[in-house]
Amino acid sequence: MSADHDERAAAMIDRWNRVFGSLTAEPRRQMVVALMEAPPDRELSLPEAANPPYLLRDPEELYVDLVHSHLPALAEHGFVEWECEPLRVRRGPAFEEVAAVFEALDAHADEIPQQLTESCQRLGEQQRGCES
Repeated sequence: MSADHDERAAAMIDRWNRVFGSLTAEPRRQMVVALMEAPPDRELSLPEAANPPYLLRDPEELYVDLVHSHLPALAEHGFVEWECEPLRVRRGPAFEEVAAVFEALDAHADEIPQQLTESCQRLGEQQRGCES
């Protein structure tokens, strides 16, 4: 193997680690899904777009977590861009990298164990669609 191939492979592994690391918290996943469902150029209001209906959190607590943890984690790699006043989020230049994970999950929802989908409205709807 060439050094160039090794470098490309290492860079690819690093990108995947960034994608999965950035999606380790529910508010981050919820923001990505909300942005996927919105028109590409639309900004979404926070904390609403990061607060899933099946697990509503206190908006003030979520606001603090978003500003100090979740938004910087997604923005660091260009997955989202955000503004503080008012708190809003939009797709970043590398958004398609995190969106691809959810597109793959949607495409294979019928193969995902029920314990991972039972409270997820999006995947639950996908699974029910596959059963019809």
